[in-house]
This record gives sequence, structure tokens and C-alpha cells, in this order.
Amino acid sequence: MCGLFALIGAADAALGRRVADCLQHRGPDDSGVWASDRGTPVTLASTRLSIIDLSPAGHMPMHSADGRMVIVYNGEIYNFRELRAELEGRGETFQSQSDTEVLLAAYRCWGTHCVQRLRGMFAFAIWDMDKQQLFAARDRLGIKPLYWTESVRGLAIASELKGLLAGGLATRELDLQALHHYLTFYCVPPPHTMLAGVQALLPGHSLTWQAGRVSVQQYWDLPATHTYGKPADYEEARRELHRLLEESIRLHMIADVPVGAFLSGGMDSSAVVALMTRISGARLKTFSVGFQAEGRQIDERSFARQVAARYDTDHAEVVVDGGQVAAQLAQFVRAMDQPTGDGLNTFLVSQAAAQHVKVALSGLGGDELFAGYSQFRYLQQADGLARWWQHTPRWLQAAARSGSRLVAAAAGRPAIAGVPAWLSGDFLSRYLRTRTLFDEDHKLRLYAGKLRHSANVVGSSDALTAYCDANEPNVIAKVTRLELKGYMAHMLLRDTDAMSMAHSLEVRVPLIDHQLVEFAVGLPAEWKMRGGRPKAILADALADVLPPAVLARRKQGFEIPLGSWLRNELRTVLEDTLAPATVMRRGLFDAQRAAALHADFLAGRGAYMRVWALVVLELWQREYLD
Repeated sequence: MCGLFALIGAADAALGRRVADCLQHRGPDDSGVWASDRGTPVTLASTRLSIIDLSPAGHMPMHSADGRMVIVYNGEIYNFRELRAELEGRGETFQSQSDTEVLLAAYRCWGTHCVQRLRGMFAFAIWDMDKQQLFAARDRLGIKPLYWTESVRGLAIASELKGLLAGGLATRELDLQALHHYLTFYCVPPPHTMLAGVQALLPGHSLTWQAGRVSVQQYWDLPATHTYGKPADYEEARRELHRLLEESIRLHMIADVPVGAFLSGGMDSSAVVALMTRISGARLKTFSVGFQAEGRQIDERSFARQVAARYDTDHAEVVVDGGQVAAQLAQFVRAMDQPTGDGLNTFLVSQAAAQHVKVALSGLGGDELFAGYSQFRYLQQADGLARWWQHTPRWLQAAARSGSRLVAAAAGRPAIAGVPAWLSGDFLSRYLRTRTLFDEDHKLRLYAGKLRHSANVVGSSDALTAYCDANEPNVIAKVTRLELKGYMAHMLLRDTDAMSMAHSLEVRVPLIDHQLVEFAVGLPAEWKMRGGRPKAILADALADVLPPAVLARRKQGFEIPLGSWLRNELRTVLEDTLAPATVMRRGLFDAQRAAALHADFLAGRGAYMRVWALVVLELWQREYLD
């Protein structure tokens, strides 16, 4: 795991060093800068977290054997040994045991098609001195980040926005479209970033620069369910899924340093720990986070302890309270790179794990891939209701709307009044209600006058439209696609990278190995929800690995007691960031509307997520824009 930077248009070693210093947390073991004015001026910089081949032979920027190409790279190629053997058969020779050198040789041999051969998580940039061409790419699912911008100095690429800012290659200006999406999704969906003029390269895409022109190409997409052949029967699919899980875990354990795991006690993290233990035969280090009294209802440590005891792991717990969070809030904001409503949980568990290991495996992705979230079931049920609703007489629909408003007022639950509109909409509008923080009307009311009437901002549903496939055969397949390409990629994976790398920890996600993903998305929906059980086929594939109590345990998200902390230990931060003077000085939101959100939260009438989103946004702007 590393930090990378490339600038095409200037040979500036001092600038490269500034960026490398800024990205040192991503790679504290080694760093390097290379600048050349041969033809097009170029600067490459890298920081290295040594995981595979710890020797100086893995130093970056790395040159090809013929001196023609130079690479900076972040990630792990898990099939690098197989690729190396194939490349050696084609006459390639190697000076190190690193996957970086294999990736460089793969590009030398197969050109831009090399990305099709890679199995892993990666973001890289290769400068070809003969062709005067830059080729950069990002992994299929979006595990590793890559940002780019064009300025008067040329094309700049970096692992983090703060690297571009450190090099003076991005302006400290807020992107209003990104802000609009952030308020909806609690995160910033790519290709947008919160910095105006900076883009995130999309997952499964590559970028080429040559002769001053940038082109972006898609080399992989999540396959549609209907394009994959259905396994002969459920038992065959269960066995193949088990094989793919074991294979992925085995590959993700490849390292020349100790590898640990995050453990919540849920099915996904427990499966990772169980298979790691079975495969390695060694005692594994596992890590979990717990809370004081204010978080007792969401504390999962008792479940994690049971799994740790069963597999005899060397288990460590970190117990967090609001005081600790308040003391580390500045570091958290600095780490996030872009504002996010999530990520604090990953920041805390990564901090604990980094004291013991350089690499930790996570169970992230199981719920998105195997229909583990409750909205899979809700949206499946709603689809049937919507078809019925849209064929009911108009007078009955009108009566239902009136009735829903009365019930909502009597019950004090405004959301009930929106049910008829929810049923009248299309699938995407119903899905958005499960992943929306502020809807379009609420955002327009919240904005200050100058933003409320902006003509350059489009609705946030547009950020997800491209992910929809009208040919998907059922609701489960449609939701899976949106969860994997939206929520998981935009928030969970981005946050995991930013928060773990802030502590120089590499987090690997074996449940979304792309070959496993391609198999799982092709499974029939009824196999994922068999017998009314979420993730049924995953549970059955793990029946010989996990105890029944873990397999039967109800889904519990990785939550933290932020609401309590905002009312207590973080109260001064809340009051400061949402103070009318602060809101008016920033000029983004209507001070009275923001004050109403603040008051509703303190009175117990509003969820903490909305005020937390505004708190984080203000803190991020102070750190990155002011």
C-alpha cells in the first residue's frame, strides 16, 4: 500500500517531495521522487508501505529493466506470482520479488490490456518515455482511489486530494455539484470531488495522456445478472461459492508481514476470520471496537469475543468514549480527505489494529453482494405493492393520500405521509428514499438564497442513473447493482481507504474479489433470500465453517453512538459549527433552517445524521478550504 503522485507538464523534484511528504501516512517505510525533462517534463513521487518484498528492491518510482518505463503504484496484485511465471515464460526477467515489478512488466508485455489480467486492488500510473504517454488505472470495484486534475502546469494525479493541494495543483474552492450530492448521499459520488476542477477516476476505468490530451476508458463493469449463466442447481452454486471464498481469502493473505482481521462477530467478518484460521493454521490477530454505557445497545464485542474464542484468535478490543473522539476529531477530519458522514468507526478500529499489524482483512461487501440489508426485502415487497397501487382507481389513491397524512400527523411520523408518493414513483425513486439524507426539496429549503437558485446543479438521482440496468430481471439484482456501484464504492470503500491509510494500515476486502463478485451477481435472487433468510446462499456455503449461532444472527450495522456524543462530549463542536454566525459567514445554508435542524436534533425530533453531516462539512472546509 502506498501513496502516488504524477505530474505531466513539469519536472519539479521539489514539488514531488512536498507531495510525498504530505502522503507519508500512506507509506512511511520509504519514499522517492523522479523528475525528467526528456521530451515532456514529468514528475513522479511515491511513498511506500512495505508489504510484499520488504527490501530496497521494491523502491518506487520503479524503472523497467530497459529503462523505458517508470511506475508509481498503490495496492496489491494478488495473482502477481502467476503473472510473473507467465511473463518469465515470455522472456521477462525480474530483479525483485515485488508485485510492482510484475505490474510494470505486464504493462510492457500487454500494454493497456494488462488491467484485464490483474486480480487485486490497485491504482497506478506508468510513464512511457518512448511513447511520451501516461497510462493510469483504478481497480474494478473502486477499492483504491485515484484523483486527477488539469491546470496550467499540466495533468496531475494523486492518491488523495490533499496531495494535489500540497503541490498547489488544485484550488481551494468548493464544488457545488459535489456539495449537492453529499447532502443526499452522506458522501461525494465520483467522478465528482469536493474540490472544484478535480475528478475521481471511476472504478474499472483507465486514463491515458498523450500529446496534451486526456482520454478516459472503461475496461470493466459489473456484469448484469442476465448475462451470466445460472449454475445447474443450488448445491452446485453453494459448493462453487465456498471454493471462491476460500480462494479469495488465501490470495488476500499473501504478504511478507503479519496479517490480522477486523472482527464484529457478524457473519461476514466471522467468515473471514474462520477461513483465515483454517487456511493459515496460525493464531490470528483480530480487532474490534466497543463503547461505554452510551453505546451499550450497539456494542458487538460480546459476539466478537465468542467468535474469537472459537477460533482461538489473539483478540484486542478498543473501548471508545466521546471524550476520546473529541480529542481526535481534528485528526479524523484531516484523514477523511473528502467530507463523509461515515468513516469514524473505521478510523477507530484501524487505529487499534495498526498498533499490531500492517495488514487487516475486512468483511466489507458481503451485505451488498448477497442481499444482507433490510432494504433488499423492503424494496422487493414495495415493488409488488407499487404494481398494485398503480392500478388502483384514482379516487382510492386520493383517499389513501389524505389518510396517510392524517395518520402521519397523529403518529408524529412524517414519513408515513410520503408512502403514496413512494409507491407512485419508479424503482430508482423508491431506492433513493432508502439512501437519502436530504431530498431535493429539503436541500433547496436548506440552501442560502444564492445556492437555491443555482442553474448549474442537477438532481442527485442523476448520480445513480448510469448504474441502473433496465434489463436486470428483478428488484434484488437492481438493488445489488446500486449498492455495489453506489453506496459501497462511494462511501464504504473510499472511507475504508482514507481512514485506514491515515494510520498506515492496509485493509483488504476479500468478499469483493472481482471473480467472486462476477459469480455472485449471477446467482438467482431467490437463492440469496431463500426461505426468507438474507444472505441465504452465503450462510449455506459457510455452514461447515461457522457455528449456527453466527449464521442465524440478525444483521447489525457497524454503528457508533454519535447522537449521544453530539449531545454531550461533542456538544461544543456542534454549537460552534452550527452557530448562526458560522452558518452565515460560510454562506451555504440558510441560518434559520440550520438552526431548526439543530434544535430538532437536541429536542429528539431529528436524527443525528443530518446535523453530523453539516458539522463534518464545516470542519472539512476549515481544514481544506480556509
